[in-house]
Amino acid sequence: MKRKMISTMLAITMAFSLIACGSSDKNAKTADSSSTTEDTSASDDSDTAVSDLKVGIVMKSSDEFQNSVVKGATEAAIKAGVPEANIKAVASTSESDSMQQVTAIEDMISNGTNILLCACQEENALKGVLGQAADAGIKVVMVDTDCPSFENKVTFIGTDNYQAAYDGALEFSKRLEEGSNVVILRGKLGDVNHESRTDGLKTALEESGMNVLEVQDANCETDKAANTMESFLSKYPGQINAVMVTSDSMAVGAAQAIESAGADGIKICGFDGFQSAIELVETGEIEMIIGQKPYEMGSEGFACGLGSLDGKTYDTYINPGIQVIDSENYKDFLS
Repeated sequence: MKRKMISTMLAITMAFSLIACGSSDKNAKTADSSSTTEDTSASDDSDTAVSDLKVGIVMKSSDEFQNSVVKGATEAAIKAGVPEANIKAVASTSESDSMQQVTAIEDMISNGTNILLCACQEENALKGVLGQAADAGIKVVMVDTDCPSFENKVTFIGTDNYQAAYDGALEFSKRLEEGSNVVILRGKLGDVNHESRTDGLKTALEESGMNVLEVQDANCETDKAANTMESFLSKYPGQINAVMVTSDSMAVGAAQAIESAGADGIKICGFDGFQSAIELVETGEIEMIIGQKPYEMGSEGFACGLGSLDGKTYDTYINPGIQVIDSENYKDFLS
């Protein structure tokens, strides 16, 4: 099937949502979401039937957020006409083991993948193999986490992590008394998303007159976050007023530790929109969540990969936006 079929399928897929564009850099300007252009050097894959396309999805982990990205991409691909058997999703068993992603991408290159969606675990580890994928003619779309030094991507679709954290922390600060003491639980060191979120949280909290007592890496693990929170409570007895995190798995762990310690009055702000965290908004254990849109990242990521096979190009960064989740609207986000 020629270019016409892929163009038709793209139109169907893009109906999933409107794409908002911007920049991952905290100082960059927002781009026009309708900005696409024809590429006269389109891939030979434009002559491939959609039903023959192979789609690869490589994520950082298999947590709820990453699984939602996979679900969005998978459902968009199936709706466009890609057989489910031609869609392969792989996730690392540990966010500290980037070589699992390298191996998965190498396998997808060997298997003739046409469209690859990838959330980068570690930039230095992946940029080489991503370059090999692009050289092999694979349309690579970065989702959730970019690999900035890899230039031959179709686009990067993900939250503006600095701005989301900054705006979310400003909102959370309105719910605290001026001068409140805040601790931050963050994802692993070196992850560009968690670096940006941590910077955004700290800057907004300090601008709002809050005191950041300490920042600790809890590796996006609930148990590690609970243990770290227990240590905070022992180190700063009666001094902690609030907790902010860079992923909801750590918000859940912090809530568990606070409940176990009987430390009343400590407010928690999550980041992501996990169901387990939203349930704690319902019970009042979590004050608010800076919610992302992972399903849209996946569905739009596939749409851009498909469009690129038809010669279309996209803005270098597409921002799906965020949503504050709290006691006023949490029911809208419960599954």
